[in-house]
Formats: sequence, structure tokens, C-alpha cells
Amino acid sequence: MYLVPISVPIRVDGGRNYIGTEWKRSLELLRDSLGGRFGPIQVVAPFLPVDAGADQMLEASSVESDGIGLVPSFDERLRLRSYWTQGAHGQWRRQVAELTRQAQVVHGTIGDAFRPFCVAAVDIAHRARKPTVFVVDQDIVLRMEQARTAMDWPHRVESLAHAMLYQHQCRRACAQADLVMLKGRTTVARYGRHARMLRPIEDTSFLSHEIVPAEMVRARTERLLARREPLRLAFCGRLVDIKGVDIAIGLVAQARRAGADIAFDIIGGGPEAGPLHRLAVDLGVAEAVHFHGAMPYGPALLQRLAQAHALLFTSRIDETPRMIFDGYAAGLPLVARRMDYVLERADAEQAAVLLPSDLSGQQADAVAVLVELDRHRERLADLTDRAVAAAHEHAADRWYARRAQWTIEMVERFAQRG
Repeated sequence: MYLVPISVPIRVDGGRNYIGTEWKRSLELLRDSLGGRFGPIQVVAPFLPVDAGADQMLEASSVESDGIGLVPSFDERLRLRSYWTQGAHGQWRRQVAELTRQAQVVHGTIGDAFRPFCVAAVDIAHRARKPTVFVVDQDIVLRMEQARTAMDWPHRVESLAHAMLYQHQCRRACAQADLVMLKGRTTVARYGRHARMLRPIEDTSFLSHEIVPAEMVRARTERLLARREPLRLAFCGRLVDIKGVDIAIGLVAQARRAGADIAFDIIGGGPEAGPLHRLAVDLGVAEAVHFHGAMPYGPALLQRLAQAHALLFTSRIDETPRMIFDGYAAGLPLVARRMDYVLERADAEQAAVLLPSDLSGQQADAVAVLVELDRHRERLADLTDRAVAAAHEHAADRWYARRAQWTIEMVERFAQRG
């Protein structure tokens, strides 16, 4: 068994268990990349009930049906005090310890430092002398630092305590694990020196054959350069406040008032959908801002993205979004707020246009970048070619093959150590 203790909740409905379609796809890629070498995938995670009224895309899964088992543990809705006083942590440790005895590899990560069940699984596997993979896919401490400036003092103190505890747990897990995979250079800088076997990673879900055809991208670029259509920017993801989609709508509105022929496609659903609709109306750009709703991850989503010309990303906080690579797969270069991960991608792929880091204080400068991009559309042609090349380099089948090989190498080293 390949055991995955994780914080991504399992949805339960009677006797059936479900997970989100995007998470299911990632598990399928992991399963296929390992080729059954370590047995079926077994996921243990907190649970939530299926909410028929929520914006959810779920799929059932089981070892019998697809080689991916789901083991619900404690109720994710437990607040911090109840988590500790009602025995959820002890229940988790007992379940993970039992599953670890049956596992050939344990694949862990880190979550809430105040409810440290994820890193507890790494510790259990280490003590049981099981080959262990530890993955960190974003610099949470950096995000906490940036969010802290807007907090009152009690919440700042709580955030500082959380960050200190998180870093301690992450460093310890890196030292315990046999293979450590870290995403983003700030994450590598923060924890990499504690790892015995370190591999930097990226996190993608599209397959090589799902990348949009080159002829489709060329035809789109020709129409753009001939000015037969607006410069179409796109966002794809959950519509929540931290993503800053309202900032993007504001920039598009100002650029249009400055004479730019720009449209904006928004793919996704979430709690901010209604307010964003109203904002587009209030700013007088309802005819240029198009809401396409949530779409399941897959080729149809990439085809929808491919109708745009560039990806617009104006997050309020530093992130390491997979959306950047989905944009590449659709032939879209990146237009984004200057943040560390965006700079990392710009350095690596040379397929990005950088906006100022402060989109409130330097709004006029950001608008000027969009206006110039529309005025000099030929700049996008070269960036588009680089985005497509990056998509082929970072396709999920290539990444999962690398990760599988590293895991096999780690297990072989582990066996040699005895």
C-alpha cells in the first residue's frame, strides 16, 4: 500500500466516500506513475458531509473500483479545542499507525500547525521505519507574514505563534523524511537544508496530449495581431477574496477607459462570484467581463482557457498557483503581479509580463502595462511560444514520472541502509 495521510477532506454520504475531481485526478496520476509498484493508493483524511447546496465537483473512489481507497478519520468541523479534548488527534494517530504497518511507502505533507495531524503521520512513519516522502507545495510562512500586516494585535500574536510552530514542524518532518519535495525557491531556501534527499518540484495536472494544438495557438495569435478581436485576458480558479479578481476587473476597466481593446474571461465559481458580477456592472465593463462558471478540470477547461491570449493574475498574497501552468497548457503567457513565485516563473520560462507588486499604490503603472500590451500585441507572440514550450516541459505525465523515479530511488536507498 502507498499511504497518503492528507488534510484534503473526504466527503461522506451514508456509506459512500467522495473526493474533489481535481484531487482525484492528482491521485490517479500518482497511481499511474507508480504502476502498482507499491500496491494501491490509500488516502486517510478528515471528513466532511456531502453538501448538496455547495459548489462541489465530487467523485467516488475505492480500491476495488480504481485502486484509490479513502479512509475517513475525524470530523473536519471540530474546532481547535474540540479537536484536542474529544480525542480526534489520538484517533488519527491510531488509524495512521495501523495503516502504516501495512504500507510500503508513506507520503505526507504539512497542514495546520495547531492541529498537526499531517506531520504526525510523518513522525509515525519515521518511527515505524517506513520509507517516507514529505511534500510542501507552498510557502505558508511567507503568506502568514504578508497577511499579518492587516491583523489586530491578538491575531498577530496568534499568527506569529502559528508560524513559529509551523516552521518547527516542517523542519522536523524534512529531517525525518527519506525524500523531501519542495515547491518554490522560498520554500526550498527555508527548509531545504534540513532534507537528506531534496528535490524541487512543480505541481501540474494536464497531460502532454492535452496541451492545446500548436495550429490552434498560431491561428489565435494571427487574429490577435491582425486586431480582429480584443486582447482577451483570463483568470481560472476559485473566486475568493485573496485571489484579487476584483483588482483584475478594476485594472481592465481602467485600461479600457484609456483606450485599450481588452476583455476578461473569468472561469470558476465561489463566494465572490456575485460581488464580482456587480463590480463589473458598477464599473461599466459588464460587456467585456465574461463569467463562465466553474468547470471540471480536463481538456475542455484548457480549450476554454485557450480562447484567451494571456492569463491575468492579481492575487493579494504570494502564492504558487497551478493555474500558471494550466495557462501554459492553453498557450497563455502570464500577466501577473510581481511576487516571488511569479518572478521565479519569469526567470525560468521567460513567458511573463510583470505588473507592479503593489497594485493599489501603483495602479496607474499596472494599467499602463495593460494598455501597452494591447498597443504592442506582437510582444505576446514570442511570449506565447515560450508558454507552449514550458507546457511541454511541465506536463504532469513528465512530472509524475520524475517523482515516481525519485520515490523508487529513495526506497532502494532505504532498503540498502537496512
